[in-house]
Amino acid sequence: MIRTTRPPIRLGLVGLGRAGLEMHAPELDAYPELFKIMAVCDPIKERRDLAVARYPECRTYRRYEDLLADPDVELVDLATRTDEHAAHVLQALKTNKWVNVERPFCRDYDEAMVLRAASIKAGNKLLVRHNYRFEAAFLQVKEVMESGVLGEVYDVKIRRGVYERRDDWQVVKRCAGGAALAWGSAFLDQALELLRTPPVKIWSDLKRVASVGDAEDYVRILLRNLAGLTVDLEISGGRVGRVPQFVVTGTKGSFTVFPGAEAGELVQLDPKQKLPRRRSSVRTPPLGSFGTAETLRWNVSEVPVKPKAESGLALIWEHVFNVIRENKPYPVPLDTAIETMRILTLVKKESPFA
Repeated sequence: MIRTTRPPIRLGLVGLGRAGLEMHAPELDAYPELFKIMAVCDPIKERRDLAVARYPECRTYRRYEDLLADPDVELVDLATRTDEHAAHVLQALKTNKWVNVERPFCRDYDEAMVLRAASIKAGNKLLVRHNYRFEAAFLQVKEVMESGVLGEVYDVKIRRGVYERRDDWQVVKRCAGGAALAWGSAFLDQALELLRTPPVKIWSDLKRVASVGDAEDYVRILLRNLAGLTVDLEISGGRVGRVPQFVVTGTKGSFTVFPGAEAGELVQLDPKQKLPRRRSSVRTPPLGSFGTAETLRWNVSEVPVKPKAESGLALIWEHVFNVIRENKPYPVPLDTAIETMRILTLVKKESPFA
């Protein structure tokens, strides 16, 4: 928790739905010294009434333009629908306010580039909420990869999803629905972080498996960088059975983490074992063999999902505060968020769900 003598950021919350009231608001409540909700905006009166019951002193607006005109709002927090994000971001940036927008921050790469230009013109005041950067399991995976215990990491698998016959606007194409935008922006951001360098090859497959809309609920994206590291991301609304959330494989071991697990399994080639030098041969091997027999010792241990780095999805708000009040860099550069939109736009265009 940040300790500060600086005044709290005066925030206007726009969109009082699942993201606004059920995610942003509870997280902001944990930081009363850093943020004060001055105003809320939603076209549905019942939602505004719920916000007032929670924040009796806040102002309420039905029209977005009226909230933007409020001089007491310095940060506009956008939790509106995906297909409204770009227009709402542009309007807010023109008022010279800071903007924090729920992911995905737009619908495609073209919109992302328009928002990039608008943000630069406004003094780089656009922040994209890629809060899964601070997920504990993800941070633990990063630390294991960087420790070197797996040798040279050559493959990472990320698996997310449940079986869900979803039927809301998030499965309708004209509302910018679909798993690629809804969840792809979050977990593709993780994939790019683990890949470390830009992908030189991209393969993808999108399907509709269980949802009842016309947008995809299954996304598979395979990325490969110049060094040969592959990151295989799968997001499925038709997930049946339990699979690992992360599997990282290197030349000397692997690390596996299941969803919600308190620890991951580390399988490591015993570092004390001396491996004799071997050479390949073109001679015919003995029957029943695949070369020279060898016994390898493997150490199996548990690694608690307790990364050294501070974790928690709500941690993103501390970084928002630090950017605005302390002039510190944001951990998710806008160009990184734009790269996720570039790849998602590419895979959508090559699918039946364009």
